Amino acid sequence: MDTIKQYSRLLLGALLVVLSLSLIFVVGYAQALKSYQQQSRDAVLAQTEAARIGIEQILSSGVPLHDIAGLEKVLSPIVQADRSVVDIRVISGQQELYRYTTDDFDGSLITIPLSNKFAQVGVLEILLSDSEVEKAINESFRPMIGLIAILVVLFVFMVLRSDDPRIYFTAFGMVFLTMSVCVMMMVGALYKSGLENKANSMANIVTQRLAPVLTLGINPDHVSGMDAMLDSFRQSNKEVSGIVVESQSRLIARSQGDQAMAAVESVAEFPVADSKGNKVTISFNPKALVSKLLQILKNFAILFAGCAFICFAFIRLLSQSKKKRRSDVVLAQIKPLLLVTVLMESLMAPVLPQYLTQVALENGGTEAWSSYFFTVYFVGFAATLLPASRLVEIFDIRRVLTIGIMLSSFGCLMLAYDSHLVTVLAARLMSGVGQAVIFISVQGYILRFSDQSNKTQAAGIIVFCFNAGFISGAAIGALLADSLGESGIFQLSALVGGLMFLFSMVLPSMKAKSGNKGTLVDNLKSMMRDSAELIRVPSFIRTMLLVGIPTKMMLTGVVSFAVPILLSQKGVAKESIGQVLMAYAFAVLFISGKVSPLIDKFGSSKWALCLGNVIAALSLVVLGVAFALEDAGYTVYVATASMLVMGISHGFINAPVVTHVVSSTTGNSANSVASTYRFLERLGHVMGSVVVGQLIASFGNQSAFWGLAGFFAFAGVTMWLFDRPAKQEVMA
Repeated sequence: MDTIKQYSRLLLGALLVVLSLSLIFVVGYAQALKSYQQQSRDAVLAQTEAARIGIEQILSSGVPLHDIAGLEKVLSPIVQADRSVVDIRVISGQQELYRYTTDDFDGSLITIPLSNKFAQVGVLEILLSDSEVEKAINESFRPMIGLIAILVVLFVFMVLRSDDPRIYFTAFGMVFLTMSVCVMMMVGALYKSGLENKANSMANIVTQRLAPVLTLGINPDHVSGMDAMLDSFRQSNKEVSGIVVESQSRLIARSQGDQAMAAVESVAEFPVADSKGNKVTISFNPKALVSKLLQILKNFAILFAGCAFICFAFIRLLSQSKKKRRSDVVLAQIKPLLLVTVLMESLMAPVLPQYLTQVALENGGTEAWSSYFFTVYFVGFAATLLPASRLVEIFDIRRVLTIGIMLSSFGCLMLAYDSHLVTVLAARLMSGVGQAVIFISVQGYILRFSDQSNKTQAAGIIVFCFNAGFISGAAIGALLADSLGESGIFQLSALVGGLMFLFSMVLPSMKAKSGNKGTLVDNLKSMMRDSAELIRVPSFIRTMLLVGIPTKMMLTGVVSFAVPILLSQKGVAKESIGQVLMAYAFAVLFISGKVSPLIDKFGSSKWALCLGNVIAALSLVVLGVAFALEDAGYTVYVATASMLVMGISHGFINAPVVTHVVSSTTGNSANSVASTYRFLERLGHVMGSVVVGQLIASFGNQSAFWGLAGFFAFAGVTMWLFDRPAKQEVMA
């Protein structure tokens, strides 16, 4: 029997490795395709610019567009620039003067106007086919499929050589890291290939501009201004640091680039020679290339981190010791389930705002209507928290959990197939209700399977899963949105929910400890009575007003609302804005994991809450400084530092605050206390953007943030001075 269990576990581990490495493959492939498409487009645009210059030189001499001979010779280098070019047309009015092929292709169209000295006389159209770019990426990534097979065999070999369950985690870590590194190396190779294509296109432009010297045999000594022309071309392409033109090994012209870069330019030089002995050497600025490559690799690192959160959460289940307590096993099973159900909703985040805006416009509304869809989701979530907390006390938690997963999944599926106003409203309401039921069910499992020794660490599971799920879902969803489309993303979210429905079957069936059933009305009355009693407990309401609600206000009002808008107003790219916000999520994850064990060890959470408020005040002071800076680059750096500090602050608060309200409110159901707290702190979510937005509008960025900093400093000191142990608390 043990042998059967061992091989079943190994088979499950191998399957998880296949799925995990396939996820890395898909993510790497999609990101490489996206980057290579942009490089291909840049190369084609550079070559098209050369063709436009050649044609307009002739037009400026007085020759009509339809009388130009040899268009094929001028335009053929565009086809040679990149395999994605499938058709070229020159059109004057309604007349088609030239077409490269008569075949029909699907793709994206680039239109370049053609003008003489006085007006536009025609257009040059370039048709790019994404399928040709995909073929190039497919050829590069095809060996990765074999690599997956090799790594799976390596994983199985390592597991069979050891009886220690921890070998699953070690072996998985090795193959996961190997696959990630190989994919990143492939991206580097594709980036270099794209640079070569771009260098070829630029060299063709230079050759065409210097054609009298290079092809007609005119003595270069009799031609002036060539160096200035090359220097002008270099300055219009910021990535280029130098251009050298030679003919028969004789220097013809060179740009006046930064001489300080000459010593390191050789690492980014691309010489392009022709059959006539002419050579054009394009040197790229190493700093610019490294910066762009690091940007691409940074995007990959975030995507791979998202994959790692998902994959390692599941592999830990296989690496657990057989002697581990049942409660620890259940908590370990809860972690991947909650993470992926959060991911199910956050996968849609990159496309949902645009989709909801489109739905609002199609149904006769305005763009502002899209906010109502988000409000409906929140109303469904908030209104379900307290009823769901009662449901998990009188029914089997696992059954309640599966109902929540089904509701959330069905809400995603409705978005994929129907865009009517009522359907979308119902879908968002259903998703909000479903996510709330999932949240309360998971919280119920955590409270029932944790004790004094690990209750804060158990509560930290929720903090970890919400942040990790957001990072993973948003990063992967943004990447796959282009290839899957809105409907595909919604279907993928529903599929993820279906898989989590099956996974939830491994959790234990947990009936209510008491036989309390009663009617629905009786349970609702009891729920409201318990909530009213909690609001009268000084410790509970003090924690809520000084810590809980203000912290959630900062999350929605500052992190999600003010920072993105203010950075956007400074012209910061959306990608950079997203990475500033991710700094917050990563900081919360890291600090929460370190603080939770300390809370359980020392038995007190008040110090963490007070310290978190003081750190929040510091982060707001830094944020006020950030948006007072004129330079957008420095603003991004300082804002990132502020978000890291804000994340540290919330890492001290998010998990310990639940422990604090439960331990300081004696004589009440722990699940009821936690659910009531979670419900009331949502007021911070609702008020956050309104309050922060009004403060900024009334007092300006710096004064608003510094005023909020003063409040958090005051709240931290007040909490430290006046919060008392539970035994000293009395009902008001």
